[in-house]
Amino acid sequence: MINMIIDAHAHMFTEKMFAGIHAPNTKYKISQAMINSVKHTIDDNKQAWIEAMDKAGIEKTIFMSTVSLNEEFTSFINSSDRFIGFAKINPELPDAIETLKKEIKAGMKGVKLYATSGEFNVGSEKAYPFYQYCEENKIPITIHFGVTIGMTADLYTGNPIHLSKVLSLFPELNFIIAHFGAGYFREALMLKYKRDNLYIETSGTNNWLPNQDNFLSLKDVFKKSLDVFGPDKMIYGSDTRIFPDGYRYHILKQQQDILNELNVSENDKNKIMHDNILGLLK
Repeated sequence: MINMIIDAHAHMFTEKMFAGIHAPNTKYKISQAMINSVKHTIDDNKQAWIEAMDKAGIEKTIFMSTVSLNEEFTSFINSSDRFIGFAKINPELPDAIETLKKEIKAGMKGVKLYATSGEFNVGSEKAYPFYQYCEENKIPITIHFGVTIGMTADLYTGNPIHLSKVLSLFPELNFIIAHFGAGYFREALMLKYKRDNLYIETSGTNNWLPNQDNFLSLKDVFKKSLDVFGPDKMIYGSDTRIFPDGYRYHILKQQQDILNELNVSENDKNKIMHDNILGLLK
């Protein structure tokens, strides 16, 4: 029996945060219906998440920010010791390290890079000082490669292969590939070759599977990840945003069922569902 769960990938949005994403200088366009779905207070979000986590047996949840240095996101993260925040950073910007220092001081424990945004390349030498700082301060980095929910995904900057040299240059910096690579599963598997600082994370609907040139099921993806990454380098996530649809209990159950079907030991299940991500947090 799995005794403890940490959801390593979730989102919390407010109307003001969506306004930041939808700013005139960005290419992201948020529908009015989506904005209307997040007209909730910080307390509303806190209550909904705590209730959902209690129901699902989740000890802690990691929330990925979508706007840098956002006061509402910071307030939410600091409203409960069961919430953990990862800061949104563009690692190529000259003020990336200073921004991260402010985020860490505000309570963030890690970084989320949106490689699909097209705004930067994770392999750029401009990002090296940022990676060095994260390595020296043991700050984990989660990266969204591959496809995304909107129509703005840049599959060039969103290709995990750009991380290849970075993994070898910063061997003590831990990277987490979200959503099984969201369509770049093959590339994620290749990156793991002789690299000990790479983790793969299971969150999302995994609706990229029908667009692959193979007939892998989600169970096959789990099995291959266990073969290549091993249970020590896999991390559970749901990619839930609590409003308007509630917690993704079906995803949690689906993944637990797959682990049972694959006869994964209780010890290894606990690593995937809890211990691995906990070991990466300061």
